[in-house]
Amino acid sequence: MPGLGPASDEIGTRIQGTGTPGQKQLEGPQSPQLTIQKFAPDEIQVGKEATFQIKVINTGRIAAHGVEIRDSVPKGTRLVGTDPRALPDGEGGLVWSLGTMQPGDEASVEVRLMPEQEGEIGSVATVHFNAEASARTIATKPELVIQTSAPSQALIGDEIALTITVSNPGSGVATNVVLEEHVPPGLRHPAGEELEYEVGDLRPKESRQLELTLSADGAGVVTNLLRAHADASLKVEERLEIEVLAPQLDVALDGPKRRYLEREATYTLSVSNPGTAPARNVELVAELPAGFEFVSANNAGYYEPASRTVQWNLEELPVQEVGTVRLTAVPMEAGERVLRFTCTGEPGQSITGEQPILVEGIADVSFQVVDVDDPIERGGETTYEIKVVNQGSEAATNLQLVAMLPPGMQAIAAEGPARHAIDRNRVLFEGLPRLAPKADTTYRVRVQGLQPGDLRFSVQLLTDEMSAPVTKEESTRVYSDE
Repeated sequence: MPGLGPASDEIGTRIQGTGTPGQKQLEGPQSPQLTIQKFAPDEIQVGKEATFQIKVINTGRIAAHGVEIRDSVPKGTRLVGTDPRALPDGEGGLVWSLGTMQPGDEASVEVRLMPEQEGEIGSVATVHFNAEASARTIATKPELVIQTSAPSQALIGDEIALTITVSNPGSGVATNVVLEEHVPPGLRHPAGEELEYEVGDLRPKESRQLELTLSADGAGVVTNLLRAHADASLKVEERLEIEVLAPQLDVALDGPKRRYLEREATYTLSVSNPGTAPARNVELVAELPAGFEFVSANNAGYYEPASRTVQWNLEELPVQEVGTVRLTAVPMEAGERVLRFTCTGEPGQSITGEQPILVEGIADVSFQVVDVDDPIERGGETTYEIKVVNQGSEAATNLQLVAMLPPGMQAIAAEGPARHAIDRNRVLFEGLPRLAPKADTTYRVRVQGLQPGDLRFSVQLLTDEMSAPVTKEESTRVYSDE
C-alpha cells in the first residue's frame, strides 16, 4: 500500500534491536498442530444443570506456545461455572490460558450451564497458539583502508609514481570496491582530472596494490586526494601532499631609455632564479633594435650579425643566484627603438621582455674666424672667413650670425648662405633655417682698416639648440708708415 515503505523506514529508525537467537531446535520449518473438540450431552432440560467439555490435543511434533481456548456462553443458557476457571474476554466470552503444550499433551476444560429456553443449544469454541521459529547468522564488518606512497618532492615536468594500496582489515567481504582519483591542479594525467578504477571485491585481510603515474605540471605544494567506496556505505579517503619544485627565471634590464645618436649605450641584464630548483641550460638572447650597431658584450656573449642578437649561455643557475651580463651598442638612427630579450632554461622556463629606447640626435655647432690678410696697411682691406661646422648628429636650426666691427674698421661687403645687411659697425645675416649633421658653411665679411692698431673683429653665433650665443674674436693688425 502507498506509504508503507516510508512508514516502515521511519519506525525502523526508532527501534533498537534487543532480540537474540533461539535454541537450535527452533531453526528450520516449525509446524505445531493442535486439534480441538467440543463435547455436549445428547439432550439437556430446561432448569437442569448441564456440563459441556472442550478438549485440545497437540498432535504435532513441536511445542505450541501461548495456547488459549476461547468459547462463548450458548444463547438460551446461563453460565453456572467453569473448570478450570475461565476469564471473561470483555465481549461476553470465556478464555482459558493453557500456556505451552508439548507434543502429545492434552488439555480439557468444562463449562456448566443452566438451560433456560427450549431449542437447539450450542456455541463455537476456538483454540489459539503461537509457533516459535528462530534463525541465526554472523554479522561481519568489512573495512576499507587506503595507503599511498610517493616522493615528497618532484621536479616540474617529471613523472610521479604513486603506489596505492587498498586493503580490507575487517571481518567481512568488501563488495564492489571503487577507487577514485581527484587529480589536483599542479598535477596532470592524460585521462583528465577525475579517474576511476573498479577494484571489485576484497576478502577480509586482502589487499590490492595499484600504480598511478602523474605528471608534475605546476610549481608549489599540491594535495592529492584518493577516495574509495564500496557497498554497505563504506567510504574512505587519503590525502597526500607533494611539493613540485621548479626554477623561475626573472630578468632585469638596466640601461638608458634615452640616448643620443652615435653615443655608446651600455645595458646590464641580470638573470635571477627565485624558484625552488636550479635552472639548467640557461640561454639569454638580446635582440638589438634596427639602427643600433653592436660594440661589445662581456661573459663570452656571442653576436650574430644576421639576426642582430647577442647570446649568452649558462649551464646552471642555482636557486636564489643572480647572473649579470653587459651589452654595449651605438645608436646610429634616430627614432623610437625597442631592445628585446628572451631567457629560456630547463625545465620549461621562458621569459621575455623589452625596453623602449628613444634615440635622438644632437646638434654640435662650432665655428672659426680667420682673417685672410694680416697685417694690413691703413686703408687696406682684408676678409674674415667664418666657417661654421655642425659636428653633431642632428641638424642645427635657425642659425643666426652677427659680425661686429671695432671702431677704426669699416664693412665693405659680405657673403654667405643667407642674405645680410650692413648696419654701421655690424653685419647681420638672416637666420639659416637648417644646417645638416656633419655639414659646414662659410660666411665672409670684407672690411677696410681705417685706423692703425690692434683691431678686434668679433662674431656672435646662436642656434635654437643653444641656450646662449657663442662669441669669438679675431685680431687684425692695422699699421701706418706715418
